[in-house]
Amino acid sequence: MTANQQAPAPARRLTTEEVGGYLGAYFRFQARLSRICLKVAVAGLIIILAAVLYQIWGRYIMNNSPTWTEILALVVVLYVTCFAAAVGVRDGRHIGMESFLLFAPPAVRLCADIVVYLGMMIFGAFMSYGGTVLAMEMWEYVNPGLPISQGWSYVPLGLGGLLIIDFAFERIVARIYNLEVIPSWH
Repeated sequence: MTANQQAPAPARRLTTEEVGGYLGAYFRFQARLSRICLKVAVAGLIIILAAVLYQIWGRYIMNNSPTWTEILALVVVLYVTCFAAAVGVRDGRHIGMESFLLFAPPAVRLCADIVVYLGMMIFGAFMSYGGTVLAMEMWEYVNPGLPISQGWSYVPLGLGGLLIIDFAFERIVARIYNLEVIPSWH
């Protein structure tokens, strides 16, 4: 190449927001669902913060420690974790070994990505099944200190597993069509 010539720029990948038709509607629904999950997780963090601050206030200022705040924080942290983990799957924020695939041909990278997301779907299925079974088994028991069923502690595992399956499937579809998934918090 001479000094005036430049290498051609690689083709820009379309994003899931730029796709039309039924596939575009599917990706828009997934983006909305992901943002809702993210907002629920943030609201849960605020609830946890409020519960912990109330616990500190009750214990150290009022000298009358409320017992329900710890249990509420423990239950809500499960919702935050499961919803945020599902959003992490959709946004591609999971742990990965991409450095090994940088030098692989595109077909190998495609297959590796699909295998990883299929593995996440299997994990999500087991998580959802186990969480649902636990929620049903514990539904008749009441949490000590907080008048709700202990089953509510396991509902997020069932929901989070389903969301992981859903978002991993979306990533597979996007990868097959060579589309870039825009993160939920963009």
